[in-house]
Amino acid sequence: MNQNFSVEDHRKRLLYMQIMYAFGAFMSVFYTFRFAGAFKSPEYTNIMTPLSIAIIVGPPLLWYRFKLYRTAAVSLLITLIFMMILLIYVTGGLFAPGVYWLATIPLATAILFGTRGAITGYFIIFATLVVFIMNNQMGVEPNLIPTPEVFKQELIFNLIGFLGYTSLTTHVYLRNEAAYAQTLRDKNNDVENLLRVLLHDIANTLSSMTLQLIRAKEEQTTSTTELEKMERAVQEINNLLTQVRHLKSVKDGKARLPLKPMSLAKVLSDIYESAESLAGPKGIKLSLEIGREKMLVNAEKTILGNVVLLNIISNAVKFSHPGDRIDIRAFTSGTNVVVEIQDYGVGIPEAIQKNLFDIGSQTNREGTQGEKGTGYGMPLVKEYIQMLGGSITVVSNESATDSRLQGTLVTLKLPLAE
Repeated sequence: MNQNFSVEDHRKRLLYMQIMYAFGAFMSVFYTFRFAGAFKSPEYTNIMTPLSIAIIVGPPLLWYRFKLYRTAAVSLLITLIFMMILLIYVTGGLFAPGVYWLATIPLATAILFGTRGAITGYFIIFATLVVFIMNNQMGVEPNLIPTPEVFKQELIFNLIGFLGYTSLTTHVYLRNEAAYAQTLRDKNNDVENLLRVLLHDIANTLSSMTLQLIRAKEEQTTSTTELEKMERAVQEINNLLTQVRHLKSVKDGKARLPLKPMSLAKVLSDIYESAESLAGPKGIKLSLEIGREKMLVNAEKTILGNVVLLNIISNAVKFSHPGDRIDIRAFTSGTNVVVEIQDYGVGIPEAIQKNLFDIGSQTNREGTQGEKGTGYGMPLVKEYIQMLGGSITVVSNESATDSRLQGTLVTLKLPLAE
């Protein structure tokens, strides 16, 4: 058993501790007055009064003031178990109206201390029952319940309390298990998404680099410019790998996304060469129109450039016909920067549009020249755009109409940096 609770253990067990504390504090105060009233045994107040004070004051002081989580849990359990056994003992032992409360001991110890706690709880029940049986056989068990009417009251009171406690504890346990299962699913999705970044975005960068190598081989000479392009492509891959490692830390809560004000125009200019490398083999012309404003946005360069913008442009190239045109526009609108990427290709079928951002849906399809797709690009784009505080919309038509062009228009909105 660990010597101290971790922060995660503290969060998971806090609600259980609060439930046990609330029930224990109420029962201790209630029976302190019960002994002096209905049971006509005020001498037991000498035991119940300090016990009640220990239950009410001790655990919160240890838990919240001194952050001694394990000590607080052990203190609360010991005092509650002692009080429970005492109350059962003095109200009839094996035949007490609340003897079934013993079943909550291994439940409480298991929740707070795991398997070893459960075993300890079972041992406490076994030892308590042995003592009760021996006392019953020797006829030395006290029974402070004065009349059958009071016994009936105790039976009803304990039954209501027991059902309330076990129902509430079960509900909390199931809710926590559901939350824990969702956390595991979220972490699994995060790992899958980061892997998709590697598979999808590094593949794009490597494709661009491969085309440059093919050109250099065909020309049998490698110019300084070509070498610089390949060097930049390798650097982009290194940046992506570094960013994936950092994003994993962000998802795990160990780091923050390093957002800082940057010029969207500069990011677009930096990726334009890579975009041309993607469009060149199909003879697609890129048109880049950037407003004169600074267009500063809070972003991370690799995410905004490689993960978001190049992903969208890559899709536009993939689903455009050879010799087509792709228009890229960036401008300010109110408190936002707007980026529009318009292609005039085959468009997106309506069935795929509905699930375009659903990472679990089948949305991949071949491009106009048989290019393969994974279907991971747009879900990733949306996730990272939201991380940057922005939004994305997609409007697409498979055929031209009087009011709409054929092709796909992707619109990104990012808030201007203050």
